[in-house]
This record gives sequence, structure tokens and C-alpha cells, in this order.
Amino acid sequence: MIDVLISVVLAVIMFSIGLSLIPIIFRHLLIHPRALVTGLILQLIFLPILAFGVCFTLKLPPAFATGLVILAACPGGMTSNFISYLLKANTALAVSLTICNTALTIISIPLISNLALSTFWTGEGIGQLPFLPTAGRISLIVLLPVLMGMFFRARRQVQAKFLQQRLRWVSVVLLAVLFTLKLFAPTAIGGSNLTVAEIGIILPASLLINFGALLSGRVAGRLAGLDRNDQLTLGVEVGIQNTSLAFLITGSMLGNEQMLKPALIYAAFTFFTAMIYGLWVKPEMWGELKSEVRG
Repeated sequence: MIDVLISVVLAVIMFSIGLSLIPIIFRHLLIHPRALVTGLILQLIFLPILAFGVCFTLKLPPAFATGLVILAACPGGMTSNFISYLLKANTALAVSLTICNTALTIISIPLISNLALSTFWTGEGIGQLPFLPTAGRISLIVLLPVLMGMFFRARRQVQAKFLQQRLRWVSVVLLAVLFTLKLFAPTAIGGSNLTVAEIGIILPASLLINFGALLSGRVAGRLAGLDRNDQLTLGVEVGIQNTSLAFLITGSMLGNEQMLKPALIYAAFTFFTAMIYGLWVKPEMWGELKSEVRG
């Protein structure tokens, strides 16, 4: 039941992202691709290397180390796009990074996941992810809904805007239900049975990876000569992963609930750390957010 819910939630999220996309969004980024290329390098190369380094340094158990690297291989998602919108950063860049990275995960996730398995996994019962079936399943559940959302918007703009606003909240509710089930449901129906001791092992590594990812947006953005909005967007996109996709890879495809637990813990705090990072980069947004809350 929970495996089916993971696929449904992921498809709904990606369809809602597709509803927000129009070709003109990508035009400026293709003409001036520096920010987009910088973000893809951070997401596809820097973040997995950071995750490997933290897992080696802290000597995490094999399942947790593998799960963290697989999580690092996942793209951003609706949450990272929403934070960029909320903090008035470069939303077009955020969405473009999500879509480009999502398309590239068809290749990158099988490669990085298998590298993590061959590096850390010493147990039995789990082999390498088959490349073509894995790529096909990710395409079906992740990339196809995005294309369907874009097609629907191109044909039905008014209805697409109506759906987009409502699906954002539907996705939030579905994610909340999914995380609640994973945290508290019995293992017989797909619950994670997460313990306090396991949180103590996973949380320090998760925090190190998250802080390093957020700061990489600031540092790399400055080195690339990008403005604050782009630096904010890069940090948020690299610092927040699509945990539903990590659930799909570790729980459904690999069938290992221990590997799934890092994604659960990571998702519990990254919204708040990303907001703190954004308000550090753009401190003037404190006043605007307070005004909106009061209003």
C-alpha cells in the first residue's frame, strides 16, 4: 500500500511542477546558462561526492551510508521550488534545475546508486540496480508526469492554473500522510520502525550534508559571479532533495527499509534549514515575511 502511495505522490508532485512550466521560462537560462550549469554541477557532482565523504568520515553503517548517497543523487522538487518562490529568489532557475536534473536522473541515479551499493553494501539480498529497467521506471513515474503537465498547460491554460494551485496543497497533504505512515505504521505494511538510536546515527551526517549543500550555493554562486537571488536558489535546490524519489529507489526498487531511513530524517528538517539559509542570504526578507503573516 505504501509503495503504491509513494508512486502516486511522486507522480502528482511532478505533474504539478509540469503545470507551472512554459517554454519562455527556459529561454533566458539557455541564452545565459551560467547559473543553470553551476547548479547542475553542484547537484550531479558535488553533492554525491559530499555525501560519500561524510559517510566515510563518520563511518556510517552500510545501509545508512548507501541511503544517504542515493538521497544525494535525487533532484530537488516542489519544496525547493516553493522556497525560492516564497523568498523571491530566481524561481525560473529553481524550476529549470528541477526539471533538468530530473531528466538526467534517468542516467545518474542508477550510476550513483550502484556505486554506493558496491562501495558500502556488504550484506546479502541486494544486487545492483538494472540500468534500463530503473531508468524506465523513473521516466514513467517522474519524467512522464512533468511532460503531461506541460502538455496540459499548453492546451488548457486556465484549467492548468486552477489545478496547479490546488495540487500544490494536495501534494503537501499526500506527503504528510506518506511521512506519517513511514514513521508510525507497522513494518508489515511498509512502516520504517525508526528508532531513537538510529536517529542519533543518521542525524549528524544528514546535517553535515545539508549544511554543506546549502553553503555550496553561496560559495559557487559567488565564484561564478551570480547575484544573491541565484546564490539563494542554488543553495536551496542543492540542499533539498526529492525524498519521495529516494523512497521509491530504496524502499520499492531495492526493498530495504534501512536505506530509506536517512531520507525520512533528512526530510524532517531541510525545509527549516533552507529557510534559515535563504533569510541569511536575503535578510531583508524577514520583514516581508512578517508582514505577510500579519496580513
